[in-house]
Amino acid sequence: MTEIEKKMGYKFKNQEILKLTLTHKSATHSSENSYERLEFLGDAVLELVVSKYLFEHFPHLSEGELTNLRAAIVCSETLSKVAEKLNLKKYIIFGRHEKEEGFENNRSIWSDVLEAIFGGIFLESGFETIEKIVIKLLEPFIKKAAEGKLFYDYKTKLQEIIQKGKNEKIRYIDYENHESNLLKFKSELYIGQDKISEGFGSSKKEAQQDAAFKALKKMGVIED
Repeated sequence: MTEIEKKMGYKFKNQEILKLTLTHKSATHSSENSYERLEFLGDAVLELVVSKYLFEHFPHLSEGELTNLRAAIVCSETLSKVAEKLNLKKYIIFGRHEKEEGFENNRSIWSDVLEAIFGGIFLESGFETIEKIVIKLLEPFIKKAAEGKLFYDYKTKLQEIIQKGKNEKIRYIDYENHESNLLKFKSELYIGQDKISEGFGSSKKEAQQDAAFKALKKMGVIED
């Protein structure tokens, strides 16, 4: 049983399906021999599982409220956080060039692979099995979303909090071509004259969001 299977709580009957869910098309130059088709299936399964859970557990919410809640839960940001906890990037199979370019640090790819794994489990073992696994992995995020604590625009959230307080100015000082684990942008966040945090990312926007996230975490507004 592989480390991924232990963390997922599921052993694949066919190890070739597991391998397929982890294979980026750059490694095979073929969509058919990569995770893409299983990702398509897993995306649909994920929406159905979460929709069913929300429908059953939140009877007081309207259709629109359920839709918004689901959107916060099944988005790429949430899935990449789950994938990070599973350490999926360690197991994704890339072509040599993509590996050298640091594709393994692309969080969007992590979420795509997770959906492919969901698709693979559904294909092998059906809805009831994947339903249990998805809920086990996503339930903490579902609870946060229901409490209004699941958000990803960290810059806006930080701005709102600072404006309610002393209304000090927030500044981001950005640096390009900063090599930190293949993340090429760095952003230093200042509130007033005080440096609060540093963020890193593959773009300036991503680095600023990372810096704001760390500031909110330091303030106790969010949990990692």
